[in-house]
Amino acid sequence: MENTIEVSAQKDLVGRLELLQAEHRELDAKIIKLGQQAYLSADDQLELAGLKKLKLKKKDEIFLLKEQLGVEP
Repeated sequence: MENTIEVSAQKDLVGRLELLQAEHRELDAKIIKLGQQAYLSADDQLELAGLKKLKLKKKDEIFLLKEQLGVEP
């Protein structure tokens, strides 16, 4: 029974990791697209800064999950 819980918990962590990695890629694409604009308004600059912070947060979460799973970060 304990092994079943461990396997289930590990699958949950792997699923969460995959979700975070997908979100990280989406944020990266948005940052690149926004950064390609010739001019950024003040609102665009704030959005870009927020996206970068969120991307960094996702990266930190990915690192922690990989550490928990024993995967090379």
